[in-house]
Formats: sequence, C-alpha cells, structure tokens
Amino acid sequence: MFQRSFNVSIPITCPMHHMQQPAPAAEAPLQDRAALPLFPFSRTRQFELPAEYNAARGQCPVVPVRLWNDQRAWLLTRHADFQSVLLDPRFSGEFAHEDFPTVTEARRGIDKAEKAFVGMDNPRHDHYRRMLMKEFTTRRMQALRPKIEAITEQLLDDIEKKGPPVDLVSALAVEMPALVMCALFGSPYEDHTYIAKCAAGRHGLSQSPEQAAQSAADLVDYCRQLIAKKEAHPEDDMISRVIQEWIIPGELSREDFANMCSMVLRAGHDTTTNMIGLGTLLLLEHPDQLARLKAEPELISGAVDELLRYLSPVQFAPRRVALEDVEVNGAHIKKGDGIFAVNALANRDEAEFPDPDEFDIGRDASHHLAFGYGIHRCLGQGVARIELEVVFPALFKRFPNLRLAEPLDTIPFKYDSQIYGLYKLPLVW
Repeated sequence: MFQRSFNVSIPITCPMHHMQQPAPAAEAPLQDRAALPLFPFSRTRQFELPAEYNAARGQCPVVPVRLWNDQRAWLLTRHADFQSVLLDPRFSGEFAHEDFPTVTEARRGIDKAEKAFVGMDNPRHDHYRRMLMKEFTTRRMQALRPKIEAITEQLLDDIEKKGPPVDLVSALAVEMPALVMCALFGSPYEDHTYIAKCAAGRHGLSQSPEQAAQSAADLVDYCRQLIAKKEAHPEDDMISRVIQEWIIPGELSREDFANMCSMVLRAGHDTTTNMIGLGTLLLLEHPDQLARLKAEPELISGAVDELLRYLSPVQFAPRRVALEDVEVNGAHIKKGDGIFAVNALANRDEAEFPDPDEFDIGRDASHHLAFGYGIHRCLGQGVARIELEVVFPALFKRFPNLRLAEPLDTIPFKYDSQIYGLYKLPLVW
C-alpha cells in the first residue's frame, strides 16, 4: 500500500489567514514543512473522499501539504481556482521540470521518462496533440457509436448465456473499452490483457520505482512494434492513418509516436474500465437514482456527467509546478512549489454544485472537471462519454434485477492506485 493517510486529528491550517505579505522565494525550512500533512491522502471507505479533503474544503481554499520527498505542494479545493491555475502560464505542466510534483518516488521516475505531450507545455504540447485531433473529432466519435453499441450487446449476450454470478469488471468493464480501443486504435484484441497489465503497473502506487518504470517501458516498446507492423501492413485505423499523414512525410518520428500511442492506450483502457465498475455499483447503491434513469432514459447524458463529477476516478491530477512566486486565492505559492488541482475536490465545490456530496442524476454537472481543463483536457473524452452513455442503459435494460452478489463491504476497491476503481464486482440477477 502507499503512504499512510495523514492523521486528521491534527488540524489543516490555512496560512493565508496570518500571512499579510508575500513570502520570500527561498524554500521553507525543512522543519516547517515536516509539520504539513503528508500527501496523498487515501480513499479508505468506498465512495467517500478522504476525510482530509472534507476538512480542507471547510477550512482552506488552497491547502499546503508535504510530499514523499519533503517538497511542499498545494491542493486546490475550489472549481474557480482549478480553472485559473490551469490557464495561468506561471504554472508549468512539464513533467521533466526538476520540481514537478509526484505522489511517490516511482511516479517521479515515470514522469522523467514521459515523452508524450501529456507532460508538455505549449507550444510543444499543441504541436503533437494536433496530429491526433482528427482521430477524436465529435463526428468520428459519433460514427463509432453503432460499433460501441454492438460490442456492448455482444458482451451482454455472453454474460446472459453464462448466467449468474458474474464479475462485471472482468466480463464487461475491462472487455468493452478494450474492444472499442481495438476498433479505434488498431491494436489486436488478444493484446488487451497485456496492455491493461502495463497500464495498471504504471498507475499503481505500491510498485517499486523499477517495477513502475518497467511497466511504462514495456508499453512503449509494445507500441513501437505495433507501429512497425502497421507501417508494413496499413489498415483502416488510427495508427495507420497517423503513419501516412505525419510519419512518412517526416513530421513525426516513430519514437515520438510510440510514446503518444502508449499514452492513448493506457488512458483508453484504464479510466473507462474503472468508471464502468464504479458507476454500476454507485447506481445500484442509489436505487432511487437508478429507477429514475430507467424511467427517463433521456437523462443519460446528464447522468454520465454526474457520475464523472461524483466519482472523479483520476485521483491526483492535474499537477503543475510554480515557475515564479504566485498568489492564489490568498495563498502565497513560491517558485518550485507543486500544485495538485485535484478534480475530485473541484467537483465537490459547493459554490458550483449545491449539496456536492449528494449523487443526483438530475443536476446540471456539465461543467465538471473530471476530464481536466485547458490545453490538457482529455483528448479521448468524446469516446469515453459515448461508452458510458451506451453501457449503463444497455446493462440495466438487459438485467433489470441486477444486484450485488456479495455485501458491499467485501467489494475490493482500488485504494492503491492513481485511477480509482474496483478490482471486481460480483453481481447476480
């Protein structure tokens, strides 16, 4: 397991209450930073956020914390601060920056090795991102919807034929995004288990630095091999099209594309898988909301927004590092300090979402920040939304009496991963 959760009996202090002048640029003494709460905080109770988050939301809009290497960082608890910081050029998203914040030593090594545009500032970010944007347009994603629907129905057929009980994670949540990525990306279906294993090894919080680095390197190497195969035998898929449009003319190197492919693959498999498992369980645990969705299927788009807002499965992102001294909502952030614009906190901001700890599919949650914000907003959000809009209505229409096969307290949540989710979800009907 990763670091212990900070002892909530020690109060989270709000430094802006007693700081009248900007602090000097020099780093805070080590003994002062040792008194700060140790981040990350862990979810330890199913759908509840860490208790420290609730304390922070009530006491301090910008919270100072200490990381594994004694670096000081700040948590943004407000929706507006999340947006302003991610648009502010005084904060960098460059993973390679020497002070870029990480939640474990293993993550630091992975960030240093990251070569895809997820870890870049502009103009380099947009230079590479534009090469994939054609593949993720709204028109192309909507054209993929019939394929997503067919994949989902086939998987539900298989589940129905097998009969209860079923582990929904392995039978649907893992399989459906994998098959969609095969259709979009061009990776062979039989490789999806290996891809998922690499993604999980990269996103975990309990792995050693060596294990995490190996998982990351293995996925990039897989992409190198896939690119070589597609170049030799092009097909109608994303990899083949990017090769023809960008690599062959010499505007994109094969190595850069391998790193971009790794980024897309791990995101396309891991995050949607966890949303399907978590979302199904959340709906089962809120039968009033599930009944409303069944009675009013036209609510599905808004329901997906609310699921994304409430669950916020990406736990410790986005991240930034301050390039100069900056004041944010009264907090004096020094050059070199880290920033965690935690979307789970922004998505529970009562100023934006009244009664934020209530799950309500009827609310307008369309301005949630689960996909990030600004230039790094999730490139694949269109396909992820369609997958979720398809899977939940289809699942509960096929199995209207779906229910847990085991007590809720026995369901294994991913408390040890950057991407929150379930290891398994046993169901009957």
